[in-house]
Amino acid sequence: MAFCSFSKDTDNTYTLIENKFITKYLPEADGFAVKVYLYGLYLCKNTETEFGIRSMAEVLKTTEEKIVEAFAFWEDYDLVQILSKDPFTVEYLPVKAAVGKPKRIRYEQYADFNKELQRKLQRVGKFVSAGDYVKYMRFLEENNLQPQAFLLIVEYCLNKQGEAVSPSYIFNKAKKLLRNGLSTYEQVEKELSNYNAHEGDLLAIFTALSSTQHTPDETDYALYKKWTETFGIAKDGVIAAAKKLKRGSMTSLDLTLQDLFEKGKTDAKEIDGYLTARENLANLTFRIGRKLGVKVPNPAPYIDEYVERWCDYGFEETSLLDVALFCLKTSRGDFDSMNELVQKLFADGIVSKEGVKAYLKAKNDDLKLFTKIQEYCGSIRKNTANLALIQTWRDWKFNDEMILEAAKRSATSANPIPYINKILSDWKQAEVFNITDIPTHGSSSTAFSGNSSTTNKGYVNPTIVDVNAKADRERYYALLREKAQTRAEKFLAKANANARFKEIAAELSKMELALAKAEVFEQTNLPALKEQKRNLLAERKQILTGMGIDETQLLPQFTCKKCSDTGFLPSGTACNCYNPQ
Repeated sequence: MAFCSFSKDTDNTYTLIENKFITKYLPEADGFAVKVYLYGLYLCKNTETEFGIRSMAEVLKTTEEKIVEAFAFWEDYDLVQILSKDPFTVEYLPVKAAVGKPKRIRYEQYADFNKELQRKLQRVGKFVSAGDYVKYMRFLEENNLQPQAFLLIVEYCLNKQGEAVSPSYIFNKAKKLLRNGLSTYEQVEKELSNYNAHEGDLLAIFTALSSTQHTPDETDYALYKKWTETFGIAKDGVIAAAKKLKRGSMTSLDLTLQDLFEKGKTDAKEIDGYLTARENLANLTFRIGRKLGVKVPNPAPYIDEYVERWCDYGFEETSLLDVALFCLKTSRGDFDSMNELVQKLFADGIVSKEGVKAYLKAKNDDLKLFTKIQEYCGSIRKNTANLALIQTWRDWKFNDEMILEAAKRSATSANPIPYINKILSDWKQAEVFNITDIPTHGSSSTAFSGNSSTTNKGYVNPTIVDVNAKADRERYYALLREKAQTRAEKFLAKANANARFKEIAAELSKMELALAKAEVFEQTNLPALKEQKRNLLAERKQILTGMGIDETQLLPQFTCKKCSDTGFLPSGTACNCYNPQ
């Protein structure tokens, strides 16, 4: 339905123009307003057509805003009534009943204004039409704006836009000034002179930012006013901040100055010093991130949370980089883990470059010793807990040679770390701290395994042998279970390569919940659900058969059916299937 329509009192048999409209109202309007009125009148004859204001704007090659202004003009004459603005709806009223008449513009009052307006616009090749004159004068009448103040605005817009200037640009600028309560010549002159005075400042800021922008707009002036008047930051301070941002934007500069204002940094020297320090911290943060193996997309949160605090503690850059590298070596490659170590060093009073270096040397020596232990005992985890044991063993007065000897004797264990602890604990109780003092007791130790070219004998506490045997048994069954589970996972992965198989698996999973609910709340649905499940299972089996897979192969097939490769029967007693050979 078209957005224009006749009132019920209007004869809509024909699309006619009443003589009264032509003689009384047409002379008061410009051509565009008449065009809009006539086209709307035509639409009133086609109310069933889906024709909105946007379509009318396209046909008349104009904007919706201008059409609304034209209808508002005719509404002042009581020729139409705007029923709704969204969606825009207009009702045409009978011309014979129209009594309204907008306030007549006294053209003679604006004679000098119109001459000066035409002169200014002709300077850039623009000419003011009769219709535009009416718009300018009506704007002055409706907004109580002094003509000379408006001419100042026109001059300002011409300087900014040149031949690209448009009436809408001039009106928008005037409206912004009016919203700020500026309507007299003196008020407008003062505001625009501020714009002109600060234009050079803004151009200098654009240069400092390496911006390609050449002409400031109102938003830029508003930001500059906020920075200099609200924040109290001088021009030199703003430019100092802009230089640090390099290829930044006015938005990023605003955020930076907001941060500086909150921190009480408003002097140019203070700003330069603070931002230089932040830049150095950012570079250090990136370097620490590389040492830790961490990607740092934005250094700011890392600086605020960690790096600035570490530097305030007194740690030097080289020390922090060394700590980061050590954290990476010990599988603590993130800022949180590094922070724990830095906090520990600070709590222990280890801050100086020499102190940190000595600490890390001792820790790196422990790391080297742990690497040697790994050579004997296999891939034991290099975690914080295991590394801390080395310091404990040193506190027990054992040297590296004794620790490595204990590692050799624990090499065949499924879990070597507890064995090393037990061996060293026994030696500590017996006050054996030298390799030559280890008692042999004439027995061969199966818990000892060293160089294959030598046969060593040594005493190990029987408790250790028992624990070792238990660990070997657990490892035996763990390997069997892993083998069975790995084989089942391979078959399942092969089956999941079939898209329909995966869909059925998901449907069956959802169906279990549906069946459970049906059993309690909707038992009448149970037969249908069960039938659906049977069909899905049959289709699933058919897919597996086509792939050469038996359904049982999707589940672990344990070697021992009695204990399922756990080593224990359901009763809790040990299974007799253990066969380490």
